[in-house]
Amino acid sequence: MGTHLQAPDHGHVLAVDDCATMREILRTSLESAGCSVDLVDSGWAALEAAAQARYDAIILDVEMPGLDGLAVGRALRQDPRTARAMIAIHTSIEEAAVRAGFSQYDLYLPKAGSPRELGEHVLRMIRGRRHGA
Repeated sequence: MGTHLQAPDHGHVLAVDDCATMREILRTSLESAGCSVDLVDSGWAALEAAAQARYDAIILDVEMPGLDGLAVGRALRQDPRTARAMIAIHTSIEEAAVRAGFSQYDLYLPKAGSPRELGEHVLRMIRGRRHGA
């Protein structure tokens, strides 16, 4: 927690990735887009965080040890408290393979994409939900 000026809060986002470097990239990208960000490093931690706080969007890495992102996405959709959460899949796996394992996500974000674009895409997804799109 620094003393720097914060951008306006355009959404509360949970970012889930088992790689510390990727979590920091996600934090920087999302905070640059004006989002407040919580980071967790596992699928189990994601389910716990989602049960305790309301998120405008949840970004899931697919390949994680233990409970992977597809299983987390399915669990979020089955729980009435989180069933309407906006879910973005952030992965290097091809979209068709992701969709075969979990088709109820709102946004596919390839890991090869730019961090700036990632934040912009998530912000557009949040704004679209807020404005009923």
